[in-house]
Amino acid sequence: MEDDKTIFMGLKAGAAPETQDRTIMFRPEVLVVRLLDIHGNVVSSLNVENSFSVGRAADNSIVIDDQAVSRHHFEVRRAHDGWWLYDLNSTHGVYLDKVRVPTKARLELPVVISLGISAFTLAIESANASKPAISQTAHSNQEPMPQVAQISHPKQNLSSDAIKNRFLSDEEADDMGDYTRMVRSIIREDRTVRTKNYKKLIWSLGVLFVLVGGLACYQYFALNNARELAMNMFYDIKTLEVSLSQADIRLEENVESLAKVFDDVKDEKFRVSQERIKAEQAKIQEEKQRLAQERQKLQLMKAKYQQYLEKINFLRLSFPTDEQYERELITRVSRGFGESELEVPEDFILQVKKYIKYWQDSSRMQLAIKNLQDNQYAPLVLAALEKEGLPAYFMYLPLQESNYDNKAVGPETRFGIAKGAWQFLATTGQEYGLVPGPLANAREYDEQDSRFNFALATQAGAKYLKYIYGKQAQASGLLVMASYNYGHNKVRSMVEKMPDNPRDRNFWKFIQQYEIPAETYDYVFYIVSAAVIGEDPKHFGFNFQPPLLEVAQMAK
Repeated sequence: MEDDKTIFMGLKAGAAPETQDRTIMFRPEVLVVRLLDIHGNVVSSLNVENSFSVGRAADNSIVIDDQAVSRHHFEVRRAHDGWWLYDLNSTHGVYLDKVRVPTKARLELPVVISLGISAFTLAIESANASKPAISQTAHSNQEPMPQVAQISHPKQNLSSDAIKNRFLSDEEADDMGDYTRMVRSIIREDRTVRTKNYKKLIWSLGVLFVLVGGLACYQYFALNNARELAMNMFYDIKTLEVSLSQADIRLEENVESLAKVFDDVKDEKFRVSQERIKAEQAKIQEEKQRLAQERQKLQLMKAKYQQYLEKINFLRLSFPTDEQYERELITRVSRGFGESELEVPEDFILQVKKYIKYWQDSSRMQLAIKNLQDNQYAPLVLAALEKEGLPAYFMYLPLQESNYDNKAVGPETRFGIAKGAWQFLATTGQEYGLVPGPLANAREYDEQDSRFNFALATQAGAKYLKYIYGKQAQASGLLVMASYNYGHNKVRSMVEKMPDNPRDRNFWKFIQQYEIPAETYDYVFYIVSAAVIGEDPKHFGFNFQPPLLEVAQMAK
């Protein structure tokens, strides 16, 4: 059979050719393996006699070049009782006649094997029409087998129950011979030894059961205790972050107010005593020192929280699969956005994976990262976010807004026209120092419009995010993004109805209580999924360096 090098490579070592030999008593069962496409058409076919493996990697016996197929998807092994199918920890699973195989399953031929979400299936059946039986003619050239003489007891013919009773009864019969007594003695000794061994085994199993049960109970209570401590610590951290963010905003307002006073004094519009100015400066300096101490306390709390997480991971039983790896990436990014990774809903993880698939099916992310790297925007964005004390993952927000196109112009709405990489409306931009140009109300690029100045727009974007982060969203990064997209005036009424604390005012609770627009829902999940891809682009099939890692390496 000729190999299909793009889809179905076949066996690395072909089955041995058949030869006619009438003296063969048994012939191994041969399987006919057919690769079928989505329409049920046969793509390739081959016969196999031995165990074989199937997957995308080149070291498999049968290679299927399909991204939906795992590198080592499954293996079929020959055993004494037939053929067995083993799932090799595939990402999308193995299905026998549409039923997923948990770990392994015995094949009842013929059978159809599906490879998860792949369009290809394998149809397997036996090529042996019948198995040759061992016949008398097969021994025609051999010596006749010797006959075994039938030996009868000289005294009596006993039934099987009588023989059993004779050897195993507690009392000896008068007619027992030496041989029978010897056998009975051996049986009694064997019974004694077996009884002792059984007792030891039972005691050992009992002790082992108690130990395992005790360990399981300890693990359960220790895990719950560590989880509760970690969650309490997490929300203590979020409360302190909110407090620091609000204090930063107030401090910045005081600094701006004091600067205005200096300008007024300089212009001699007002007369303010030097003592009052010095007092205000002292208050500002004192507040800065207090915030610095609070930030040190915050770092210690985060270190303690990390210890709790490490303990939780130690107590959990997990296996290093692709699915587990992607789950860890999603929870890590969620934590980076300021959400509780210990409370990530299962539906959220599934949704993020779905949006990762959307990115994979589009060239948009590759284009956006190219704009980010070619224009060296990443250091500017990360510096602005760090200055405002915001999560670094917010750098993916302009990616969703504009693909990092600094000349992007949005559609005309009743609120105005969004412009620039951060897609600021003219009114919102002015609140954060961005001066609109003469073409503010036209869907055109205007170099006099500050929204098209990437550095200024990035600083304004970080300040706007910080305002939402500290004032409304209770340090919930995903809630911040929803507010940024939906408009803080619209979302404010919904958010302010929620309890004013990080434990109850976060994105998880928000999407449970409110029906947010589909555009905003997509917006949040596109950004989160982009951040997950950015942690390990090659794992998801993208050809670029992780942006956060790349900036860190440039800084060294």
